[in-house]
Amino acid sequence: MKGRIQSMESLMSDIGVAPPGKLQVMLGDTVRVTLRVEYMGPAIDGEIHVSFGQKGATWNEDGNKQTDIPVSFNHESAYKWYTFYADIYIGGDTGTGYDLQAKIMSTPGSDIYTPFYMSVLDVLGEPTFRNFTITDYSKV
Repeated sequence: MKGRIQSMESLMSDIGVAPPGKLQVMLGDTVRVTLRVEYMGPAIDGEIHVSFGQKGATWNEDGNKQTDIPVSFNHESAYKWYTFYADIYIGGDTGTGYDLQAKIMSTPGSDIYTPFYMSVLDVLGEPTFRNFTITDYSKV
């Protein structure tokens, strides 16, 4: 029997945001997505695919903001919690309102999907500065 994905939270460095909170990152940052699932069934291997994109009529993943990780489940005769971590390098374009979804795949049966987490990531460009001036100078 396949597992049920219960929750997902996004982490970046020491900054944690629980869904549906919004995380702001810069291009080149890495976002760690923590996933939990309950599993019961035979020992199996699979893969988890995690991606940011835009949910419209279809799911438009951003190929520069996704990752796949291998996963293994032991034989379980009762539901057991498993936790996985997926690090996603943030490349490509800047933008706001990226959505997030994950799926377990490459296991027997259909893929298992998380809900969509809407508008949870803003990707900012390079840091900028304004109004850099000298405000005083004196003898010390």
